[in-house]
Parts: sequence; structure tokens; C-alpha cells
Amino acid sequence: MICTRRNGRVLGTTTSADQSPISFLLFPLASGIFQKAISSSNAYNDQFRELVQSGNSIEDAYWELVVKDIQDACKLFEQIYDETDGGDGYVSVEVSPKLADDTEGTIEAAKWLHKVVDRPNVYIKIPATAPCIPSIQQVISHGISVNVTLIFSLARYEAVIDAYLDGLEASGLNDLSRVTSVASFFVSRVDTLIDKLLEKIGTPEALDLRGKAAVAQAALAYKLYQKKFSGPRWEALVKKGAKKQRLLWASTSVKNPAYPDTLYVAPLIGPDTVSTMPDQALQAFVDHGAVSRTIDSNVSEAEGIYSALEKLGIDWSYVGSQLEIEGVDAFKKSFDSLLDTLQEKANSLKLVSL
Repeated sequence: MICTRRNGRVLGTTTSADQSPISFLLFPLASGIFQKAISSSNAYNDQFRELVQSGNSIEDAYWELVVKDIQDACKLFEQIYDETDGGDGYVSVEVSPKLADDTEGTIEAAKWLHKVVDRPNVYIKIPATAPCIPSIQQVISHGISVNVTLIFSLARYEAVIDAYLDGLEASGLNDLSRVTSVASFFVSRVDTLIDKLLEKIGTPEALDLRGKAAVAQAALAYKLYQKKFSGPRWEALVKKGAKKQRLLWASTSVKNPAYPDTLYVAPLIGPDTVSTMPDQALQAFVDHGAVSRTIDSNVSEAEGIYSALEKLGIDWSYVGSQLEIEGVDAFKKSFDSLLDTLQEKANSLKLVSL
């Protein structure tokens, strides 16, 4: 499990197509964890049997199961949501990854999920693909809170922030306090890709920059966050109760065993941020990590690393695009695998194959 706690309390969870559930200010019902629950237990058998025998397709049955679980999770975190005045205690549910290139389809799916879940502390998770940036703006404008996922570059992150601000302004609401959002910025995968590129370059300077790109870019993302959520435009929204779109650090597990086990946690601590951690990273930080403001402690160094990588020929635009393609593909494969598992469950229960 990936979790973030305050005073020992889980603050929420989020769902994704290729990860275990994570808790922070949301609760996720991930396709991978749901698939495991379906295949290894009988907990969903009765509900699933009833849904399929009622004429639902396998995919429709899946969404019915998800909605019920999300509603239950929202209830579980409702007290935290109330105690923090809507700051924490959210539950996140993702639109179908099949819609990652479908602007209108994503808007309709998000509106449908928001309506059927019908809980104030639900986040609708939408990927930050180019076609979905307008979707995010439209969904926010309808007063629906959003968890934007699969952000891998500064340029796309800025587009996500603008979509949030545009959506708030277009909403026409006088009270914006209940329309919130997080921007899930992926970290460790950046190093995984860039390290390979640096090793191909092979010079001492290139090899010395391995394991530094992801944290440097994250620090610059926070700098961008500070810039965008200040000034006259933002202050006008604050007067209507608007809340900042919090930066959420995703993909914080260390992929290279040669790196410190808290590499993607310890340097990214700062106000208004959320850190999602797998158990191993969480336990490592509890054991030997230190809580202090680190995210903006050395921005000039981060800028130097970012520029040095560019001078070596690292194309940040390519990195962001490639990781996005891989991320969307992984989400889609996980979702398809889940539906296959549900079909197998239907077969084992001797239900009609749909």
C-alpha cells in the first residue's frame, strides 16, 4: 500500500490502473489491487453474480462494483474530510484509461462517475494527456473535484494548472471552496528513463548526473506551483474560496537499488504537497528520514541540473511524451487484464459470458 499519514492516521486514498492503492488525501481503488481481490477471494462473488445475471456486461458490472466500493471508502474517510474542512479525506476513482485520447468521452465519464458516486469527498482521476487537458477544465467548471494523473513534464504541469484555474473561473460559482484538485507529478520514472539516456552518452559528466533529474524537475515544478498560485488572478479566486491545486508526488519508489531508499521522498517535502509512498519507502522514511522543508531549499542547484541535462542533449519534451505513452499504455493493459479476470470469474461461477 502507498500511504501518507498525519499523526498516524491515513488521510485518504486514490485508485489507479497500475498501482496498489495509495492513501494521502484520497483513497484509490486501483485496477491491479481490485484484480487481485477478485481473483483471490470470494468477497465480490454474490454482487458480481447478481450484476451479470441481471444482464450487465463484464465492464458494466465492473463499474457497478467500483462505485459501491468508492462510496464505502468515501464514508470511511468522511470524518477526516469534515474535520479538515475538505482539505483531506478524499477518495479517488479513475475514468476508463481507454478514454485517454477522448476529450468528450472523458468529460462525460467524469460527470457520470461524480453523479453516481454522489459523495463530496470523491476525486475523479483524469490523465494529463493533451486531449484530456480541455476535459479537466470542463470537469472543474462543473464543480467536480479532480485528481490529475500522469504528469511527467513541466510544460504539461503548467497546462494542468491553467486548466484548473480556467475551470474555476468558468464555473460561475460564488463559493469555490468545495471544488478542489491535486496534480499527480510522477518522479522516479523520470530517472529511470533519463539514466538510460545518460548511460548511452557515457561521458563522466553524463554519468555523474544519473539519479538527479527527477528530483531537480520536481523542485522546478514546485517553483512553478508557487508562481502560478500567487498574484492578482489567483487572489481573485481566493476571494471566492478557491483552494490551491496541491502537488502530489507519485512514483516515489526507488527503482535503482544503488540509490538511497528515500531519494524520492526526503527532498520533496514542502507546504501544500502530498507524498504517496509504497510501504517500503514509507517504512524507510519512518526509520531514518527527517521531516523538514526541503523542496525549495536549493532551487538554483535544481535549475543547474536541469540545464546541464539539456546541454548534454536530453530532450525534456521527449522524456515527458515517452513516459506519458508508457504510463497510459500500462494503465490500459492493467484495465484490460482486470476485465479478463472478471470474465474468468464469470466463467468460474458459470455465468453467461458477455
